[in-house]
Amino acid sequence: MSAALWWQRIRGREAGPSPPPPHDVVLPGAGPTRIAQSVECLGAPCPRPQLLTMKFMNRLAQGEVLEIRCDSAPAVEGFPALALALDSTHLATVRDGHAWRVYLRKGF
Repeated sequence: MSAALWWQRIRGREAGPSPPPPHDVVLPGAGPTRIAQSVECLGAPCPRPQLLTMKFMNRLAQGEVLEIRCDSAPAVEGFPALALALDSTHLATVRDGHAWRVYLRKGF
C-alpha cells in the first residue's frame, strides 16, 4: 500500500465513526488484558507507527492499554524503547500472520 493511500485511510478513520469499543485479549505473560484503544498501522513506513502511537498514548488514562497493529519490522523493534520514553510499559509483541500486535500500558 502506498504511503498516500495509507494516509488517506488513516485520515478518513479519524474523521469517521468513533473507535471500536474496548475489547479483551489474553497476552502471553500478562494474561487477560482489556484493550482501551487500537491503532492500525498496517502499510505505514517508519516513523509513522511511532508517531501515531505517541498521539494515541496521550489520549489514554493511566493504566489503559493500547494495541498497535503493524507490519513494519523496524517499527516493531522500536516499540519497547518508545514505551520507556513515554513512561509506559511494553506488555507484549505477538506475531499475527504477516504483521504484529504490540501492547503498551500507559504508566509503569
